[in-house]
Amino acid sequence: MKKLTVEEAKDLVVAKTGRTTKISAMTEALKVGEAIIISPSDWNSKKPPYTIINRVAKKTGRVFEKGRLPDGSGWGVKRIS
Repeated sequence: MKKLTVEEAKDLVVAKTGRTTKISAMTEALKVGEAIIISPSDWNSKKPPYTIINRVAKKTGRVFEKGRLPDGSGWGVKRIS
């Protein structure tokens, strides 16, 4: 067990029960201008993670720019607003 300081706890992302995954929790925690890169090792599905990102956008009213990385090493998600 590890106790976190206020600074460490500020950036902690917690996946809740239900339809929340690590990817959706990280997407919901993005601030305007921040981005994440999802590697294929983080995503184990044939389809890209766009369905999860679109669900988060619809649920929260936020706008995300998403797409495949040019070098094929995963997907990028950036919060626009």
